Amino acid sequence: MKKQVEEYIGEHGLALTKLCLSLTNNRSDAEDLYQSTWEKAIRNLRKYDSDRPFEKWLFTICVNTYRDRVRRYDSRKIVHFSTDEDQERFLDSIPCEDGDRDEYLALHLAVRKLKPSLREAVVLYYFRDYSVAQLSEILGIPEGTVKSRLAAARAELRKELDEDDE
Repeated sequence: MKKQVEEYIGEHGLALTKLCLSLTNNRSDAEDLYQSTWEKAIRNLRKYDSDRPFEKWLFTICVNTYRDRVRRYDSRKIVHFSTDEDQERFLDSIPCEDGDRDEYLALHLAVRKLKPSLREAVVLYYFRDYSVAQLSEILGIPEGTVKSRLAAARAELRKELDEDDE
């Protein structure tokens, strides 16, 4: 089983890291979420249905773990960086080409301001390229709710980004 776990981590570790960073927008919280997700996945590996994609199962665990933490700690905060180094770390975590990262900063800051349920949908749909049907399965909500959350998130992002342009 140890070899199987190592293979899963090798194959899905980077994708999980990116998801954790996108959800938390904080390297320290992302590392904690990453560790907790793997801990739960390993503990429940016997429950995994090998007929289904492992990554979707793993991301479901990650999203549920993230939701639990949000409920517990109410981590909805306004974005601010205490140091230039914190901002640089955040910029480095944005999955884009080096020359484009400043253009995406406003978008990522706006995404971070979304309430957790909307941020989950945006991150999984736009940054991880999951379909509405796949999101419905991962998040455990109807497809119509996924569509509503995406529409609400787009409206909030549009408003936030328009305010930044003024």
